[in-house]
Amino acid sequence: MVHFAMGAVHGAIVNWSGHKYGYQNFDNHDKSRNSLFFDFLTGGELFQNHHHKLPSRVNFGVKKWGLDPTYPVIWALSKVGVIRRRPARVAA
Repeated sequence: MVHFAMGAVHGAIVNWSGHKYGYQNFDNHDKSRNSLFFDFLTGGELFQNHHHKLPSRVNFGVKKWGLDPTYPVIWALSKVGVIRRRPARVAA
């Protein structure tokens, strides 16, 4: 039950905080922001400004000091063959 509820809580935190509070590194002509205050709750999902600028990038920690806590996990799983990245599809 807790796992089911966390999906909604996670989505609410990301959509509320990631578009209202924080800073912007890129002018995306939207309200997306990087809200690192709440980032520990979402595992790196609050690099919203980076996500809106570079949506297919795996590591949202674009700046030197920006640590995306989920990226090392993704990297390790790819190295041991548990996951693999598919090439991006090109729109026709």
